[in-house]
Amino acid sequence: MSKKIVLLSALAIGLASTSLAQDQREIQLESDSLIIRQIDGRSVSELVRPILISDGSKLTANFGRDEGDGYIRFWGDVVVVEEGDTLRTDRLRYDKSSKVSVAEGDVRLSDGEVVLQSPSATHYSDEDRTVFDEGVQYTDSLTILFADRAVYYTDTNMAVFSRNVRLVQDDLTLYADSVMYKREERQASAWGNIIVIRSKIGDSKQNYILGETLYRDARVDSIFVGGGAKMAVIDSAEADTLYVSAESLFLQGDDSLIATDSVLVSTSSYTVTGDSLSTITDGDDLQHTSIRGSPIAWLIDTQLIADSLNLISSVEVDSIFGNGNVFVASLDSLSGRIQQLKGQHLTLVMRQDSLRSMLIERSAESVFFLEREEGGQLAAYRGSGDGMRFDFVQGALNDVAFYTGVEGTYYPEHLFDQLSNLAGYIWEPDQRPDRDAIASEFWAEIDRRMHTTSAVTTDEN
Repeated sequence: MSKKIVLLSALAIGLASTSLAQDQREIQLESDSLIIRQIDGRSVSELVRPILISDGSKLTANFGRDEGDGYIRFWGDVVVVEEGDTLRTDRLRYDKSSKVSVAEGDVRLSDGEVVLQSPSATHYSDEDRTVFDEGVQYTDSLTILFADRAVYYTDTNMAVFSRNVRLVQDDLTLYADSVMYKREERQASAWGNIIVIRSKIGDSKQNYILGETLYRDARVDSIFVGGGAKMAVIDSAEADTLYVSAESLFLQGDDSLIATDSVLVSTSSYTVTGDSLSTITDGDDLQHTSIRGSPIAWLIDTQLIADSLNLISSVEVDSIFGNGNVFVASLDSLSGRIQQLKGQHLTLVMRQDSLRSMLIERSAESVFFLEREEGGQLAAYRGSGDGMRFDFVQGALNDVAFYTGVEGTYYPEHLFDQLSNLAGYIWEPDQRPDRDAIASEFWAEIDRRMHTTSAVTTDEN
């Protein structure tokens, strides 16, 4: 067994170099053999199986070279152990003054619970910080992260990733320009060109979310997205796609959604706008949605306005409840005029995207048009009562019923001009959001952010 050669502090390094600055930090350097050469006026030490110990860190390698200018190079199975963290690499250059190490070749940093891999890294020992500039993969028990660049703080178990970042957690994949990830808290904050893709095994739904800022807490499975958030939910079981946009979205698991500011919701059955939205899915898979702030809903050619709207959705039936200052308007294809209904409460039922029934209650009023049996002449009816019920077959009005305190007047077609609109009349078909445009813009934005149309495959309907 060869005898170790030990070089200690300024005295030891003095054997391998001409001099050291007075503020040189104390290190211990050992090796199995030492050869000192004079190169360009410097004493260069060649080391075999060197060991470097400094302030709680230990470095081992197959070979080393003290360049005599404040740097020591190591190569061949280089291992650095520092306060529970282990860095492995092919080559490493160590600055004795600053204690900064530059590692190159198959770099692997781990504390037993997290692993970071990269072609190169720069480790700042005094700052407990490691910088990866040539691409990095981060892996722990919950998360995998990929990025062009990362800074990892070993004392706080926090990492900041930038450029082409991808985070994977169970059923969730996040793309962003930058991500800060806190391992202990299982929290991620992201910025810039955000895409979230979520798809659970065995679930027919697949979610896509866009935004500019994001906060993710994996402990409670919550996501907050801001900066003009947009979401598409593709449900292959229903052959439908739900689109939601708002200034911000907050999702709690699969059961809760809150949208705030400039909210828009679009399905194949209806489109709704408002100031805020909250959705909860109960144990019976019924989705309860509440929309506040001057909501307006469009159902095919029907416009619905109320102080608040509540929706209950299942696989087969959608029910819409309007409360306060309800006004319903739709274009009558026979007369070319606007059917009008108003009251204080509305119950509307749709089945398989087709309107089935509509109930207006409390101070109900209406103006609607119909074809009289005799001679096919058109007539209008203006009526009021405590309640009105309308039944539809294949979307066409089939039956009308009034009850309690009913009053009304028929108008033949030649007297239509004497009809006046109901108080609170609003009919703004041009304000209805274009569902095709919503879908086109959403998927175009996905493609732009992914940089290629083949990066995301969907069955969008």
